[in-house]
Amino acid sequence: MNQRQSMTAIGSLTAGLLFSGIALGGTIQCGADINNNYMQVDDTLVSACLGSGLGNIGNGINDDFLQTAASAGYTDVSGSYSMSFSQSGGTPLVSTAGTWSIDPTFWDSFSAGAIGFKFGTGNTPDEWFVYSLESGATGGDWTFLYGLQNTKKTGGGLSHLTLYSKEVSVPEPGTIALLGLGLIGLGLARKSRKTA
Repeated sequence: MNQRQSMTAIGSLTAGLLFSGIALGGTIQCGADINNNYMQVDDTLVSACLGSGLGNIGNGINDDFLQTAASAGYTDVSGSYSMSFSQSGGTPLVSTAGTWSIDPTFWDSFSAGAIGFKFGTGNTPDEWFVYSLESGATGGDWTFLYGLQNTKKTGGGLSHLTLYSKEVSVPEPGTIALLGLGLIGLGLARKSRKTA
């Protein structure tokens, strides 16, 4: 094999590795401080971490996520849709992992949503994590990682999921009618100016 063929082979291999890495996607981490517990979900299923913290989610007016600014417009609709999760993997004292799923009919009623994960951690931060869902996402994998300063290494089991919907503002029919009348009025004014 001559030098030119070697360089071509190396270049092809490098390009292949780069493109395959791009195609694999990544994860979105929730929990900004790796000293605290944090989690990850595939970025094809969620678009952003909306928040994480101590306390609980999915408990009505005491829902800690619904007390944050990031929750503006979100409502807990967990009681209206079936959800499930499993916990089947991970490395002891390092991480736990599993799957989650929501009822696909959620997307028949809403165009925006979020999924919350609540873990039993022995009250060590963070305990809950909320992600905004990609439109149409109905399930996938999750990974919970113990924070570097979590010396208790307690819990780590997924307790429950919470499903949130977000109302998307739609213009009222009256507003659209008013806009239409304004455009018609402008058209008539322009037409009368041309004839004059």
